Amino acid sequence: MRKYGLYLLIAVSLMTGCQKKDTETVQTTAETTVQESTETETQKESNAESASENQVSADSEEDRLAPVPIAVSGDYDGEWDDDQVPVITSRCDRVFVQGDGHEALKKALSGKNDEMAAAHKKEYEEYRQEALDMRKELTDQKFTYVCNYEFRPIRFDGAVASMSWMKYYDLAGAHPSTYNAYYNFDTRTGKQLALGDAVKDMDGFTAYVKNELADRAARGELFDGYEETVDDMFGGTDPEQTLEWAVTEKGVSVYFEEYMIAPYAAGEIEVAVPFKDHEEMFDETYAGSQSDGWAKKITPWETVTYRTNDADTSVSFTYEGSGNEGDDYTQNLTIEREQNGKTDTFREEVYGKIGDTWLLMTDDGRSYLYMELSSENDWRTLEVFDLNGSEVKDAGSSNDSTSGSPIQTPDAFYLTRRIDAFGTYSAYRKFHVGDDGMPVPEEDVYTKVLISDSKNDEAALVSVRDLPVTLFDADGSQTETVLPAGTKYYVRSTDLETFVDMELSDGRKCRLQVKPSDKGWGFEIDGVDEDECFETIPYAG
Repeated sequence: MRKYGLYLLIAVSLMTGCQKKDTETVQTTAETTVQESTETETQKESNAESASENQVSADSEEDRLAPVPIAVSGDYDGEWDDDQVPVITSRCDRVFVQGDGHEALKKALSGKNDEMAAAHKKEYEEYRQEALDMRKELTDQKFTYVCNYEFRPIRFDGAVASMSWMKYYDLAGAHPSTYNAYYNFDTRTGKQLALGDAVKDMDGFTAYVKNELADRAARGELFDGYEETVDDMFGGTDPEQTLEWAVTEKGVSVYFEEYMIAPYAAGEIEVAVPFKDHEEMFDETYAGSQSDGWAKKITPWETVTYRTNDADTSVSFTYEGSGNEGDDYTQNLTIEREQNGKTDTFREEVYGKIGDTWLLMTDDGRSYLYMELSSENDWRTLEVFDLNGSEVKDAGSSNDSTSGSPIQTPDAFYLTRRIDAFGTYSAYRKFHVGDDGMPVPEEDVYTKVLISDSKNDEAALVSVRDLPVTLFDADGSQTETVLPAGTKYYVRSTDLETFVDMELSDGRKCRLQVKPSDKGWGFEIDGVDEDECFETIPYAG
């Protein structure tokens, strides 16, 4: 077995979103078999789902660590002056579990969404008034305030759901400030976890964290007297000092916000206590994967160092614009890799704004860079770079991209693409890293991304003629029937070739058999063009 591991992690960059409502799909797992009860069996369905979730808790390790589907939406607000210069802008994210099941977690996250939205609204209104007052007082200076609550997924699987909302503030000071509020939930029960739920040996855990911090202090990285702050946080003696923590794929991390124990330039301080070699310290219920593979998000102008084949490897990437007037998308990309004292520099012109970038290490010791590029109309692609061999190489491009999603492991992650099937929307599939480094889909079915807990926020397709469908019954059986004109359908999944699965207003699921239209686009249902089957179909131009 090759020996490799990540021993130097980099900080996550601070980024604010564009001022529009955005959708991003994150760490998802598609559930493509749809089995729903009829309207008269709704209560039976609820009981069956509950029993099913209890069964999952007793299933295999693979089921326990299977990724859970989620999606994130951002609600934006702001105030502009008469010259259309922003006085203040804001963003508050919400997270939604996708697919069937995980009802307890859905309920818990719905409550957390509402809690964060209420806190954000209060802060926004306070800063909005402050920004307006400043604009009146300093008429010659056009300062713009920013108040964002940005969702950051950390780990979402069958055991634990860990996340943060990054609170980002730019209040016309010398520099912006951030604070990450971390939350951890038991996926099966929806219970919000305390640190003591995940850590059995708190004394040993605390000692590990303090030893790590002492090493950093010895290098002059921390404030003098930082120990008192750390003691207060672990002891819970100071209500102003909250110990933030998260269960990651590889361990439990604690976080110290900027300025707390180190200068601003150090950013947030993370101390990661690994599951590996410390199994007795943790509740095994929440332990992550023991595989050697890993994935880490990296940022431009930062260097990540890892070890493979008993050799140190350092990788970084930078980019700059083309310099051509009016060209906002062409970038000159540079990737530098240093290995065994030899530096290899790779340069390539890419089209698109560079977004989330992930460094992936497979179980058998292969490393790749997954870089998302976005261009006009928010079109996204994934560029893959091969970091193995004597030279860095471009491995290829994919129209399936991360769209803001995390990659927890190279063995199972989810990518999103824009598709057109009874409307234009984002949909996801499950992937793994292939032998050539490219993402390989593990399923043919695309599942539509949903960013609401209610169908009231989703456009329905209303039929104008009777349509033949296959209804999926609660017991797993299927019924062939015809639904009358005026029925409301909600798209759920499709293979883009033979079927589109729908949900009805009453929660039942059904399947429409389709075939590609002879016109070269769209579908036919029972030999009739789709645009003759529904009132309107919301395709994007």
